[in-house]
Amino acid sequence: MSTAGTPARKDRFTALDTLAVARELRLLGWARVEKASDLAIGGVSVALRSRDAGRRDLALVPGRFAALLEEPAERSEELSPIAKELRRLLTGAILSDVPDPRGERYLEMVFRRADVEEPLTLAVELFGAGNLTVARGSRLVAVLHPRNWAHRSVRIGAEYSRPPSRGDPFDLSAAEVEAILLASRTDRASTLAAKMSLGGPLAEELLARADAPGGMGAPIDAPQVALRLRAVMLELHDLVGERPRGYLYRAGDSPVDAEPYPSQRWKHETGVAEAEMPSFSAAAWSYFSTLPAPAAKSPEAASDPGAEVDRQIQQQREAIERLEREGRELVDEADRILANYPEVEQAVTGLVAGPSTEERVEVLAGGKPVRVYVDRPLRASAQMLYEEAKRAQVRLAGARRALEDAQLRRSALAVKGSPIPASRPAEGEFRVRFWFQKYRWFLSSEGVLVVGGRDAATNDLIVRRYLRPRDRYVHADLHGAPSVVVKHPAPPAPDPSDVTLAEAGQFGVAFSKAWRAGLASASAFWVEADQVSKSAGTGEFVARGAWVIHGTKHPMKDLPTELAIGEIRYEDSQLWSVGPPASLRARGEVRYLLTPGDERNRSDAEVELSRELGLSRDRLQSMLPSGGLTLRRA
Repeated sequence: MSTAGTPARKDRFTALDTLAVARELRLLGWARVEKASDLAIGGVSVALRSRDAGRRDLALVPGRFAALLEEPAERSEELSPIAKELRRLLTGAILSDVPDPRGERYLEMVFRRADVEEPLTLAVELFGAGNLTVARGSRLVAVLHPRNWAHRSVRIGAEYSRPPSRGDPFDLSAAEVEAILLASRTDRASTLAAKMSLGGPLAEELLARADAPGGMGAPIDAPQVALRLRAVMLELHDLVGERPRGYLYRAGDSPVDAEPYPSQRWKHETGVAEAEMPSFSAAAWSYFSTLPAPAAKSPEAASDPGAEVDRQIQQQREAIERLEREGRELVDEADRILANYPEVEQAVTGLVAGPSTEERVEVLAGGKPVRVYVDRPLRASAQMLYEEAKRAQVRLAGARRALEDAQLRRSALAVKGSPIPASRPAEGEFRVRFWFQKYRWFLSSEGVLVVGGRDAATNDLIVRRYLRPRDRYVHADLHGAPSVVVKHPAPPAPDPSDVTLAEAGQFGVAFSKAWRAGLASASAFWVEADQVSKSAGTGEFVARGAWVIHGTKHPMKDLPTELAIGEIRYEDSQLWSVGPPASLRARGEVRYLLTPGDERNRSDAEVELSRELGLSRDRLQSMLPSGGLTLRRA
């Protein structure tokens, strides 16, 4: 906060900013949640469909700001756990109420779902480190950052309660404001910011409007200043109005502030221009989305060598608790689908009797909600939940290993008085340096980049984002196989030959169901980029991760289910890669050859590879196909 000179720039919302967004949300009227995603800048986005306003995206960045946007903001490629929970809990829900924040930087939204009796409350803390929670009725069912205090617990299953409040400063009388000023031993600006919980920027605005220098002692002329402050507080609150406008302030091309009212504190600043915008959210997004994200580490962790290890231990314990619960809930949900088959089947039939674009719906089974796919048999929905539970178990094992490592480091710190470092990555350990490392990938024998999806979401993403003219699309002749894109080298390089296409086909086969089934070989095909689309025939549905192929396919028969793991050289970097053996031999060194094996021995194979290659098991699991492994030294 600045008491003289240039006004302080906001790094997060004020109480009136929060009020403006709450009122913009209320203007939507009837609005239905379509989905939730992660924002590229951090935080989450909740897509809303309003009868009156059409599609809107609600950007929520805990601890910083919120904004209701007409155009979707850039999203992250993968879903975080909290975004997945928001999708599960809120998709299809109707926004029913947005209470006034009453002087708090705490945004609440109440939703209703036809299949859930109790209301769902999405709440976002826009102060401090920030938090985001969802409550079903009076109990928390989703929490971004679990916390415990003596007076309040923010954890799944805990009773939902709001953060402690000092009361609405805009309800204070002139006499109460005067008493606060007289009791203060600091300047006016600091007193309004701290004692009245207004924050620095809002305190500066009020003092500018009251013509009361912020640097003067708070008790000076307290009766007169209190009367003026009370008047401008009411004036400013009224200026936000029921239909907030936005005001963006720029110094040259750089935004320096966003307000839901014409600001007085910037009025006389040389080089700062005011631009009125159609909504406060538009101004808020233009300003706050340009700010760098705050540092993740706390001051305590930086000064105390044991604090960081303690934080990691707590995080791993919370992760273990969450993953154990997640696994149990997924298995229970799948069991209830099968145990209540007729009831679920009837409920799904009733939901999809009319036109629907929903891929997955939530219905009741045994009195509790379950998620089922509308275009697949119920047993397939149950199987998908069992598969999710298996993946949760894999992550749980990784979290337990990480907890053991952190506890060992904490014990060493207690004995020796100084921490031992966390396990350093082995030579060549994974670091994302290139965009394709987020996916499955390899370099062909001819040096052509080949990229494949990891799941339905990334199958969609790599085709939408990376399939370009002159690229080739490759797919195994098996349902659920990954989408594989063969990137065309930069001109004037020639088209990839049949050698690269066959290697891409082998890659797609190896990461398909053929591996887990233990097949020695399978077939694939390739097509040109312009033969791939989402356009299906009348009455047909294209599921997420699937694509429609138009025209002639070029078949590739009897491709072996065999892979190799080794190191290759790429742009002066040494990278670990998994791909067809011939491709790795041409580009680097093959360490092991991999073929399908007994799934019961998978763990032993991972341990051997981890020991021999110096790679973590988590990293190996992200690189290798699902199912058993047979290893042969190259």
